[in-house]
Amino acid sequence: MAIEPVVTNLRKELQAISEGSTRQFEEEFAPVHVEWHNSDNSLGRGTFEGDFIGFLSFHHEVVLAHQDMRVKNGEPVEEEMRRPRPPYRNRIDTITDPENFSNALEGWHNRVHMNPMYPPDFMDPALNIFMPLFWQFHTFIDNKFMAWLNDNNIAYDDVDHTVV
Repeated sequence: MAIEPVVTNLRKELQAISEGSTRQFEEEFAPVHVEWHNSDNSLGRGTFEGDFIGFLSFHHEVVLAHQDMRVKNGEPVEEEMRRPRPPYRNRIDTITDPENFSNALEGWHNRVHMNPMYPPDFMDPALNIFMPLFWQFHTFIDNKFMAWLNDNNIAYDDVDHTVV
């Protein structure tokens, strides 16, 4: 399966905003992040430039771009969050259907973002991207996604990125 055009377009946008500082990247990414969250993501997907892209695919591309940006700028890459609250539910990893896995992981993700133990800005897609906590959390999620793909013998390029 080929990568959907929405992923290719997102990659181009992320590359285009990766020319300056990490802060500039985050500032230019903020409206993209808000657009994704404000679109119809009740189905586990939002949009980029009007095209659907799933929760895991969107955040995977963004986490990789952010990590590359930090490396390019000689900054340490955030490690994954150690103990998110509420705790990760390992039964999510037993789901074998990619779309159902993505939806379950996103549902848990949303509960973590809304946990009052974290700062209020952690819930705001326009502001949370400026928090190291956001990148640590999404690195955790991306690591879960990559491990799940590996455990299920699925190549990243072979998932339907419009829903996963």
